Amino acid sequence: MMGFSVSARRSFAASHIIVGYPGLCARLHGHNWTVEATFRTLELDALGMAFDFHEIERFLDPLVAELDHTHLNDHPFFSDRTTTAENIALYFYRGLVRNLSVSSHPGVSVARVSVCEMDGYVATYEEP
Repeated sequence: MMGFSVSARRSFAASHIIVGYPGLCARLHGHNWTVEATFRTLELDALGMAFDFHEIERFLDPLVAELDHTHLNDHPFFSDRTTTAENIALYFYRGLVRNLSVSSHPGVSVARVSVCEMDGYVATYEEP
């Protein structure tokens, strides 16, 4: 798909346990997570923007606040899935798609969400 993409990055702190993991990550531990959400569109708006960064904040920040300084295993989204970076990326992706679907931004879609649990380790979720 040709067009434009814009991204915003946020950080949050949270603990988790990867249940069933054969190593130290099966123990309680935490990370300073980083999430990057990327949106895409074919057209720029009248101001020459693909998607206003303040609008991205409006969609992304409440999802970040919901996880910040929590134990991820206690969140309902993770009641039937492990708290891996991959599943955290899925949490953000689905939340952003849901929030965007009730907004007035036709032509803008969520391209992908990447989650970094520590420097150099990134998991990304995207749909075709």
